[in-house]
Amino acid sequence: MKNAARTKLKRAGLTAAAVAALLSATGCGYINDQATTTAYSPADGIVEQLGDVDLRNVLIVATGAEEQGRVLGTVVNNGDQEVTVTVDADGATAEVQVPANGSVELEEAEPVVLDRAGAEPGLMVETEFTAAGESVRSSVPVMDHTYPRYAEFVPGGAPTTPANPSNTPKPVEEHVGQESGH
Repeated sequence: MKNAARTKLKRAGLTAAAVAALLSATGCGYINDQATTTAYSPADGIVEQLGDVDLRNVLIVATGAEEQGRVLGTVVNNGDQEVTVTVDADGATAEVQVPANGSVELEEAEPVVLDRAGAEPGLMVETEFTAAGESVRSSVPVMDHTYPRYAEFVPGGAPTTPANPSNTPKPVEEHVGQESGH
């Protein structure tokens, strides 16, 4: 009788150890957070919260660091007072007026343009957003007309040459190793 109890106890202990090892190996243990609980921006721009103000998919479109940059994204004011949001991208500033309990979609509103983008396209520019006495800093991406969806927002219009020539296919006759007549 004593042996049967010991065997059951050993089996229970081994089973518990196996379950713990399995859970640890599969990432279902206590250490790993669930991926769906992590907030992130599912788009090109940043997502931040500034008191009653939400910044959604905010980015800058420009052809160069020293060129004008247009701020895109959506600014949402969840407060009951109109708010002015100041954007300071590496010293270049612009403002956005957002109505109480309203939002401004910057792609459709009066253009919010910075004197200079502050970073080359494809890089991030350290940017401070201020509203109602609160501020938040974030690295904001600078995009250019390489992405066709942003071409119409480039201040002064998108250049006719590609932003990144390596992304442009060469004409067939320029491919290396191809000769005509052979």
